[in-house]
Amino acid sequence: MKNLILHKKGEPSFITYVRKRLANNLNFICLYTGGPGIGKTWNGISMSWQLDPEFDAERQITFDFKQTMELVNSKWFKAKKIKVILFDEPQISISNRNWQSMTNKLLNYLLSTFRHQNIILILCAPYADFLDSQAMKLLHCIFECRGVNKKKKLSRVRPKLQQYNAQLKKTYNHSLHVINDGQVEKMTFWDITRPPQHLIDVYERRKTEFTTKLNREIIEKLNEVEMKEKLGDKKPLTETQQGILECWEEGIFQQKEISAKLNRTAQIVSLNTQYMRRKGYFLEKYREMAKN
Repeated sequence: MKNLILHKKGEPSFITYVRKRLANNLNFICLYTGGPGIGKTWNGISMSWQLDPEFDAERQITFDFKQTMELVNSKWFKAKKIKVILFDEPQISISNRNWQSMTNKLLNYLLSTFRHQNIILILCAPYADFLDSQAMKLLHCIFECRGVNKKKKLSRVRPKLQQYNAQLKKTYNHSLHVINDGQVEKMTFWDITRPPQHLIDVYERRKTEFTTKLNREIIEKLNEVEMKEKLGDKKPLTETQQGILECWEEGIFQQKEISAKLNRTAQIVSLNTQYMRRKGYFLEKYREMAKN
């Protein structure tokens, strides 16, 4: 059984399981899910640290796909014996509809190539459906975060090993089984210890920086939308059209008068007036303004 391991004293069974995969030249890709405040990212950090005591939260926690790719390709990361990446809130970048197809293709390629680099990828997101069906097939485990015991500083998760059946085109959930004192025990839950405070501090600072930047970008987008609404999303006017607009603002509305003032034929003035309507400039509006 691939999901059967021997209990190692002093080491959580799932850490032993992942180390076994690495020893067999395999990668490990998992997803921590749960609502806000349930502790999914802290769980991911704790797992990262237990796998690699030299886990660098400054470098190895990423918040978008570009950061993740840069880390994978960095000389520093390639030189590490244990290669762990914690990708926090990936749904923010990956599920963007404008480039979801491209990003998921890149993610599928990246997940597929991990097996040759023994990389451990830990995703932390509220839900799993931000990934497309192809990426979901590449997950080895989904950890469902169930709650936090603040007094004991433990977080309970429900690990579900993923096994995709290509013939049935269906994914099955399995539990890890542990041989302990000659008995085989089914691991239903894993109580993960709280990560070290220095890793929490780095993560919280970087998460605040990420959130602040994201909020700033959202405000900028909203300001752009508001400005477009105020301007009616008008396209730039040509020189002739600008001249026509100035005539309207001066209270000159007759086509003959505008033609004479701009030294343009009536046909050109009429045609440009139609083009101006498409750009959001209406003669009737300026006539109404002149009355008032």
